[in-house]
Amino acid sequence: MEQITLSADKRSETGKSASRRFRREGRVPAVLYGPAIEGSIPLVVNGREFNKLLHGSAGENAIISLNFGGADQDRMVMLKEIVRDPVHSSVVHVDFIEVVLGQSITVEIPLILIGKAEGQTLGGIVQHGVRKVTVACLPRSIPDSLEVDVTSLGIGQAFHLKDVKLPDGVTLVDDPDITVVSIAAPLAEEEAKTGEEVEEELAKSFQEKEGEGEAEGEKE
Repeated sequence: MEQITLSADKRSETGKSASRRFRREGRVPAVLYGPAIEGSIPLVVNGREFNKLLHGSAGENAIISLNFGGADQDRMVMLKEIVRDPVHSSVVHVDFIEVVLGQSITVEIPLILIGKAEGQTLGGIVQHGVRKVTVACLPRSIPDSLEVDVTSLGIGQAFHLKDVKLPDGVTLVDDPDITVVSIAAPLAEEEAKTGEEVEEELAKSFQEKEGEGEAEGEKE
């Protein structure tokens, strides 16, 4: 897992007006939490640097060396929560959580499907399940993503979380029987004919009603 350095400043001003001013200046209000921190530490980070961090290879699971006041103030942290503007999706607030490098943590890792399933080439339908998996590991062992090779999946087969190959030191937290991806059978001929039969029945019904209408007209 890549380690990134991010500079921050402590802030004494809080509240909506101060937060708006920080954002106008291109800075993002933030808060640092941690087991050894009493309450929390209000901070502000450079918005451009933070967005660059988010778009890096590690993404939201990056281990960040957060500096706010000199080398002796560095804290190893991870992102706990990111609050975004509902209209523009810009970051408006960040929560950091301090981590201890020797203690296991729980994180969500994206699942990446690779290959084309054998069943898909035969007309099978790919059905996606979960796209992320929760694992436990040491902070420096967090994988950026986990690959799921679906090449061997045939029609009627599925790939579950228990089938995901985990790196050494990484353990599964989620239910191992949760489905990641499955290959459903193509529409059966009977199901395909059902639509035709429905159309035939509707046409027949329409013809019968027309016939009834003509009969009534003759009676009049």
